[in-house]
Amino acid sequence: MSRTFEFTIVNNQVTAEEAVFGQHTETLRIPSDATFAVGAGTVTETLAGAHATDTIQFTAEAGNASLYQITSETQTVLTPTTTDAAGHVFGFSFTVSNGTVTAEQVVSGSSAANEHTHALHAPPDATFTASGATVTETAVEGHEVDTTTYVQTGASGLFAVASRTETVIPEGSATTALSVEPFERAEFTFGAGGAVASISTVHADGTVTAFTPHSGEAFTQLAPGIVEETFTHGSHTSFEVFADGNGDGIYTAVAHGEGTTVDLTGLQAQLAKIDPFL
Repeated sequence: MSRTFEFTIVNNQVTAEEAVFGQHTETLRIPSDATFAVGAGTVTETLAGAHATDTIQFTAEAGNASLYQITSETQTVLTPTTTDAAGHVFGFSFTVSNGTVTAEQVVSGSSAANEHTHALHAPPDATFTASGATVTETAVEGHEVDTTTYVQTGASGLFAVASRTETVIPEGSATTALSVEPFERAEFTFGAGGAVASISTVHADGTVTAFTPHSGEAFTQLAPGIVEETFTHGSHTSFEVFADGNGDGIYTAVAHGEGTTVDLTGLQAQLAKIDPFL
């Protein structure tokens, strides 16, 4: 469940903040270094730390303008660096071919002369944009779009994290919540009437293995690009939904829940906000 907040606003200034839990509220202490900007249906809180600035965007709920939810949170590093005061190294390197990032590595060590490099495996839905001394990575997980910006710094050519942003996909009135599992992927073929004819598991490295459903598992195409898997154990049923939003033939797990009923319209509205990542 998304966190909900209330603000006391006097003369366009925030004077108090509360967390709301159903019918209960809890007064939150406003840090001394916090500043607020009040907009139309929005409140932006900025926390200026010694090494980074945190910016939290709150947006009023459509059904209750006095309640706000966090819709994005950004941490911006004031001075991105790949070395600390003791000379320890920690940074990232990227393999770029024709402007496209094809691999990512993390580099660490007690000094520049004693570095170790390890390959990083980004989520399958991650996309990269390389522009000069800046690389931006974007991926979807759970109900968030996560964006990390790296900048090249120092003589080593390594990249440091300059900022991270988590953007929340609002659930709205949907009764099936978006919950993306980027490493849980499948391929499907369809027969007459759109019935699921075959299933294959897509592994993190892109390889594919045929999958045979067990007793109590069933797959149904709810709409083009959306397949529901249902599990039945005795009297208990649950479901998982897979979606292929970009038409590449690979379906990613995007929702799960109890029972068998999926709010298809509500889920599709949330999926529309993360295209073309899946």
